[in-house]
Amino acid sequence: MKPVTIVEGIPRIKWTESEVERMNIKQNLEFAIIGKFSHGWPDLEFLRKAIPSQCGIKGECMIGLLRNRHVLIRLSYMEDYINIISKGVYYITYSEGYSYLMRTLIYDSKFRVEEETSRSMAWILFSNLLPTFFEKESFFSLASAVGISLQLDQATINKTRPSCARVKVLVDLRADLPKFFYMDIENERTGET
Repeated sequence: MKPVTIVEGIPRIKWTESEVERMNIKQNLEFAIIGKFSHGWPDLEFLRKAIPSQCGIKGECMIGLLRNRHVLIRLSYMEDYINIISKGVYYITYSEGYSYLMRTLIYDSKFRVEEETSRSMAWILFSNLLPTFFEKESFFSLASAVGISLQLDQATINKTRPSCARVKVLVDLRADLPKFFYMDIENERTGET
């Protein structure tokens, strides 16, 4: 049990980010997405059948009403999560032929229905890298300066475009993002770069 403190007469409980992350994993929220319907939506039972088939979800998918106009979509595969967030907008076709616009938003523990999220998927392009550094570990390390690395594009994986590489990252658009960076190679014996 977390201790409750009183601040200006209001009870308050503090959680650390690592505690919240553990709770997200326990609650199967690792690959959670919010589906936002701006102009009406069909009933929840229909959405539970339609979203997996119409959005191309391959793994298990649990859908529940979060709040007015928002559904919580819990996915079991990271691949489904990346694909759905990357597209961003779906038209869920109802049985009578009417389509409902559903925007996909990234869920996190600080999600507020009244605010737009500042987190988004983006491709980062790395040009002029030496072929030595065409490894997933290198790309994910480089991309970590911008956000959370998620995926390499197929040409990067296959090494068919050695002039540049692309990494998909989850980025906070409010953050001060670097425009460039330096890579150093250190001599292990002398410590010089």
